Amino acid sequence: MSRADVRIARVALLWVVVAALFAIPARAQGEGGSMGGFGSGSAPGSDPGSTPSTSGFDRSSTFRTGPPGLTEDLARGMLPVPNAALGLAGSIDAELYRVGPGDVLQLLMWGKVSRSLVLDVGPEGQVLLPGIGTLDVDGRTLANVREDVFRRMRREFRDVQMDLRLVQPRSFRVYLSGRVRVPGPLVTLATSRVADVLTAGQLADDGSRRRIEVRHRDGTREEADLELFNRLGLNTRNPYLRDGDILQVPVATDFVYAAGAFARPGRIELGAIDSLLTLFKLAGDPLPAADAERALLIRFSKPFQPESLWFGLDDVYSNRQNPPLQEGDRLFVYYIPQYHLQHQIEVVGEVARPGVYPIVEGRHRLSDLVAAAGGFLPVANLSAIRVQRRNTGTGAPDPELDRLLRLSRNDLTNTEYEVLRTRLASLKEEFRVDWARLQSNRTQLDLLLRDGDVVRVERLVSSIRVDGEVRRPGIVEFSRGRRAEDYVSEAGGFTDRAWRSRVRVTRSVTGQTLLAKNVSALDPGDIIWVPERPDVSAWQQFQTFLMVAAQVATLLIAVDAVRN
Repeated sequence: MSRADVRIARVALLWVVVAALFAIPARAQGEGGSMGGFGSGSAPGSDPGSTPSTSGFDRSSTFRTGPPGLTEDLARGMLPVPNAALGLAGSIDAELYRVGPGDVLQLLMWGKVSRSLVLDVGPEGQVLLPGIGTLDVDGRTLANVREDVFRRMRREFRDVQMDLRLVQPRSFRVYLSGRVRVPGPLVTLATSRVADVLTAGQLADDGSRRRIEVRHRDGTREEADLELFNRLGLNTRNPYLRDGDILQVPVATDFVYAAGAFARPGRIELGAIDSLLTLFKLAGDPLPAADAERALLIRFSKPFQPESLWFGLDDVYSNRQNPPLQEGDRLFVYYIPQYHLQHQIEVVGEVARPGVYPIVEGRHRLSDLVAAAGGFLPVANLSAIRVQRRNTGTGAPDPELDRLLRLSRNDLTNTEYEVLRTRLASLKEEFRVDWARLQSNRTQLDLLLRDGDVVRVERLVSSIRVDGEVRRPGIVEFSRGRRAEDYVSEAGGFTDRAWRSRVRVTRSVTGQTLLAKNVSALDPGDIIWVPERPDVSAWQQFQTFLMVAAQVATLLIAVDAVRN
């Protein structure tokens, strides 16, 4: 091939390349587009009037734009933009969200033109609209940017519907200062609000939750109130964060108090513009048991001069009585006396359905409870049903009982110990009921139940327990007609230290403890106790002997004097 032929071939190849370059936009325009890169037809298989899917991008119809020279080419085959909604607390408010560098927006178009366009906000806060130019969006709300983009695009496109949405929020730094655990910079998303960065353990214990100052770079300031947001859901008191914001958390110093019939009574930090109604809301509003006519506000107009304001709940909600709050105000809402008062008792032991049962005081009796519990089991001891009842007493303080309770056993004298046992026993009453006797005399023996009573039905035990100073303490089989000495003998007899004259029997039916010599017949479940004989030293025996001898001598002298 000659040099001329080579030159001709090069020129021909150049013309082919030029023709190919011109063919691409011509083909795009032939599809109906009037602007390089946009077509007029609908997506394959879709209705021209329908909204394109937003779950992902059509690879054959997606543009990505950015600063000129970087992302203005057609991005065929590009992966979908990540779903930025993951991890968000909810949908963002386009009227409040401010666009900035790093945000990724998506412009959807359908109708005569069906395309999606991804708009990256560059470092200078601008987006590129192909064929139109750059648009400054930094610091503007998403709603404002959306309106501006629609206006510009509709100049080029007729009969086209559009939507602009945020698909990937940017991240930026904010700065925490004041009463926070870790002051300094913090990276967060542009969709974050004040509560997102301060409720994750960032606030110090004494940090204010109601007077948080948000300082923006443009010099404007906002005040966040986490209590109004968390308890009442006021988003306006939980503003969006912007690039470079400074969050200043002061010390919480002013408080008010809500007590009584509230859902959340307690101490509440005072906000900047709180009123009585605000305190009602923050305390959870009055309960249904609240007395609608009895609410009291106490405040100090002077350091030592409290003032009282009585009002009804309707006065607050109707704004007739809704004064602004002051530091130290105390609010009391009273309960309705005896409101939905519920009484209940408990039955345990050998009944068909043990458990807790509601009662009406003054109406329900022991027999009613037994019927509700399904009756007795065959193994129940019907001769020793116990009803334990709290003794509320007079309600007056008992200083002597308080003093005795503070002393240890070693510090108590025998007299004080007996006094303590007696007073403690008086705090709980106990009734023992024989069911057979009750059936024969319901009027007198069928006990009226009270709130808090505990009814115990013990298992029938056909044995006697022998404890104390016997050789084989334990359970001995019961046999009718036998006396205490017989059961002691069956338990191996007395030990050397047994105090035989002081043997006691605790009756299972009445709970009384008696000397064994005074008990003619024992019952199943009785307990025999053989105490230990106290040790007596030789000196104590000598003292006893001298005392007895002196008494005898005195008696003899007196008798002799009478005779003479």
